[in-house]
Amino acid sequence: MPIRSTTISRTLEQLRERLHTALNRWRPGQRGDSEVKGEARPLARTAYRGPALDVEETDDTVIVRAELPGLRPADFTIETTADRLTIRGEKRVESEERGRGFYRVERRYGAFARSVALPCAIDRDRAEATYADGVLRVTLPKTEAAKARQIKIAVT
Repeated sequence: MPIRSTTISRTLEQLRERLHTALNRWRPGQRGDSEVKGEARPLARTAYRGPALDVEETDDTVIVRAELPGLRPADFTIETTADRLTIRGEKRVESEERGRGFYRVERRYGAFARSVALPCAIDRDRAEATYADGVLRVTLPKTEAAKARQIKIAVT
């Protein structure tokens, strides 16, 4: 009895879908057919690309906050130029789990560098940084020329 081409096509389609699912789990961030069909993608572990940054400008300072959970101050450095702030470091995460009949150790490492353009010129010599509860706060005083000035308006 000959095999029908529809049976072969269906079998190949199922195999293709299984292969795409397996590859999406193995290669996170790749676009798979499940996204095209509008279905949810499987959760995938992503690489650490660096801290989330917030930049706030006041009349006298520029304040940059960076989320660096799990890091120690020795794990990162801060560099400033007249118009840019850069945070560099390395995140190392290690977990160990023992149980009945198994032992698992996972290690993840990732160097990062985040750089942000500053909205104005800053006085690098008066810059200050504090680190508490996983949040780095860098306060960068503006140069006198960069500070906002109010101009009186003469009414004629």
